[in-house]
Amino acid sequence: MKRFCFSALAASVAIGSLVSCNEGFSSTTYSSEDSFAAAEGSGYALEVRISAEYPASGLQKTALDNIDKTLTATLFGDMYSALDPEKAIEAYKADRVKEYRETNAPLIKESGEMPTASLDWSDYVTGAVSGCHKNILSYSVTKYSFTGGAHGMTAETALNFDMKTGDLLTESDFFKEGYKDRLPGLLSSHLAESLENPSDTSMLFTQEIGPNGNFAIGEKGITYIYNQYEIGPYAMGIIRVTVPWEELEGLY
Repeated sequence: MKRFCFSALAASVAIGSLVSCNEGFSSTTYSSEDSFAAAEGSGYALEVRISAEYPASGLQKTALDNIDKTLTATLFGDMYSALDPEKAIEAYKADRVKEYRETNAPLIKESGEMPTASLDWSDYVTGAVSGCHKNILSYSVTKYSFTGGAHGMTAETALNFDMKTGDLLTESDFFKEGYKDRLPGLLSSHLAESLENPSDTSMLFTQEIGPNGNFAIGEKGITYIYNQYEIGPYAMGIIRVTVPWEELEGLY
């Protein structure tokens, strides 16, 4: 039977993390997974899964504080940014459960507990360090939400931080002037190879792509992320296009 209560958070510390950023860098990952019934005794439930990695050491305290605040706001929402990770997660879960129960209570009453798949909701939030380059830390936030309908929606957002200050970097902070003129050609030239089947370019809404502000910095180069429906149909999923560092010479 689906449980009606909140689950406890589990926290784990990863020394050096999965990505080696600098000597002494470590992170803490907060994880929570549980189901919350729409009403006591109901077979319908909201499933919440959270895995959020936060830098814990290896950076100046000011940088850590700045990064933590930005991560919490991006993972869960601006209204939670002043809370520490554990409190933010609990508050976020409580708000999602409240919304779920208030939205579906009338539908459950009307349906008489007849099987209705749309009354089962899912909310998954994942955040993890994805790469480092020089003094820049890249972080990936992935969210999946299903609130009924034909399918759920997944969105991935990349964040890039100055590891000295913890400030969030934009495209214009990282690239030199004129990058908007050169990047579209570079990105478009790597689009086909980024697809599982290069011939699927025929399914894209466009084969000429440009920078969209959603980029991650890694060992091989810069990867731009295009979410579902952005440049292709839902079935193609999230498309990631990487431009190697050697082709970006003079642009950053």
